[in-house]
Amino acid sequence: MKRQCQRTLESLFARPISANIAWRDIEALFRELGAEVSEREGSRIGVRLFGERRVFHRPHPSPHTDKGGSGEHSQVAGTARGSAMINLLDIDGYQAVVSFDPELGLFRGEFVGLSGGADFYADNVADLRKEGATSLKVFLDMCAEDGVEPRKTYSGRFILRLDPELHARAVARAQAEGKSLNEWAKETIKAAVSS
Repeated sequence: MKRQCQRTLESLFARPISANIAWRDIEALFRELGAEVSEREGSRIGVRLFGERRVFHRPHPSPHTDKGGSGEHSQVAGTARGSAMINLLDIDGYQAVVSFDPELGLFRGEFVGLSGGADFYADNVADLRKEGATSLKVFLDMCAEDGVEPRKTYSGRFILRLDPELHARAVARAQAEGKSLNEWAKETIKAAVSS
């Protein structure tokens, strides 16, 4: 791997994440890793790498990416990032997690439940919806070009690990309501995501 690409990769995985990674260096890293990078509408690029499709909204007017965006780029290799404020935005039946970056003064959205990824930025909610719709369209176009389903599929099963005391309290609560733990947990999760 070229030395500059190695430095970019190290910067993406450094903690805390650097706020001044040049976007051109991230694109060069994608290409070095064998990605197919294509120009898309509205300052976006499509990246196909390791069997996944991602849509990135290029930062502008600054040539540097933000900390949230840097986390997304490292996520291509499997690293997750955190966010202080989280909200969901529905755009054409697809949900996006929205966070606010006070350093940039911008909202950042990222679609969830996709078989890849798509992000978008704006400084107000109306423009955020518009930018989100554009990123979603680009992602859906890429999926159609590749002949893949845009949404992730879920089995309906997952493993939940709790500390023993919380497990015991959950079982007691479920039994008090005359339900199995599985039924109680399912209803509790459904109520939490429906509100």
